[in-house]
Amino acid sequence: MAKTSRTSSLKKRLSNTSLTNLFKKNKKRKHDDEEEALTVIDASNSPELPLIANKKRRLSVKEEEHENEEEQEEEHKRKEKEKQEFEKREREIDAQLPEELRKYRPKGFPFNLPPKDRPIRIYADGVFDLFHLGHMKQLEQCKKALPNVTLICGIPSDEVTHKLKGLTVLTDKQRCETLRHCRWVDEVIADAPWCVTPEFLDLHHIDYVAHDDIPYTSADSDDIYKPVKEMGKFLVTQRTNGISTSDIITKIIRDYDKYLMRNFARGATRQELNVSWLKKNELEFKKHIKDFRSYFKKNQETLNSSSRDLYFEVREILLKRTLGNKLYMKLVGNRDNLDDIVNESVKKLASKSKRRLLREKSPPSEFASEFTGENIQDEDHEDQEDDDDDNYYESNDGNENENDSDQSDPEPSGKSNPI
Repeated sequence: MAKTSRTSSLKKRLSNTSLTNLFKKNKKRKHDDEEEALTVIDASNSPELPLIANKKRRLSVKEEEHENEEEQEEEHKRKEKEKQEFEKREREIDAQLPEELRKYRPKGFPFNLPPKDRPIRIYADGVFDLFHLGHMKQLEQCKKALPNVTLICGIPSDEVTHKLKGLTVLTDKQRCETLRHCRWVDEVIADAPWCVTPEFLDLHHIDYVAHDDIPYTSADSDDIYKPVKEMGKFLVTQRTNGISTSDIITKIIRDYDKYLMRNFARGATRQELNVSWLKKNELEFKKHIKDFRSYFKKNQETLNSSSRDLYFEVREILLKRTLGNKLYMKLVGNRDNLDDIVNESVKKLASKSKRRLLREKSPPSEFASEFTGENIQDEDHEDQEDDDDDNYYESNDGNENENDSDQSDPEPSGKSNPI
């Protein structure tokens, strides 16, 4: 009896544990798999069941596609309706404003009419780091948007700016002082809030907040100027494309090595520039390579000019040897024909050394070479030209000898030879 009671209590304990439940689930899963296998076997036995299943599947796919098309059509209709309502509302708001003020109204929001009995106070906030042309043009737009404008600029503190936007180059005091020297700015508010609130507008008696119409997002808002737009106190200005503080910093980072070398040349130390010893030596090595390139190019130009001068000197020597001193001195005065004379003298000197020049073919030799396809030269013509060249040089040599003898032994004038 005791043995049977022990086994019954053990069975109860095992039945209450999760392990037995898991085994039960596995049994159930096996049972379901067996049923699916049986249905597959039945389907394979009856050929009509797969066709019916395929038809049902196709019908379900078509129904889903049809439902998707209907949803897309409804979405398109809804967007078209919203667009029409938005355009209608825009026309109604524009109808309430003068034409010259419509360009200052933000899209989808109203615009209050400016006061006429007092100066209009316009507020423009921003970081204004590395004050550049884009900032100046925006402030100019604010000042010239309406008549009798008092322009107020707000600058957040460094703590808020570094937390919400990032690191700045100039401090908040430097940025405030920069704005005070701008001709368009009348007042500067330091430590301004990052998000403009109605309480801030009432405190400073601000009529409009000026900024471009692009939504300015932050951590907790899609557009920090949306409350101001809903109040009708937002004045739209246009951005200057191609210039911004981010673009200036990007350019400096892109040409980082060039600006480092520039500051090193001006006497800055690597500790001041926060540069490692390895980086400094790398920049110096690049500088030496650049200097060597410039030195090589400069010497190459001087070498070309000196070789050109040497060529002219050799040409003058050859000219003196071929023409003689007297004829050369006469021809040197006329420098226009000097190049032609030099080229002709060089050819004659080459013929004197080689006894032969490359000449043009005579008409008979050209006809014979075209007819036979061989390179035939007129030998009689060449021999005759060689003889003419020999006679020319012999006559020139004789003239030079006679000129030399005349200069060495001049005859006395007015006396006859006693012999």
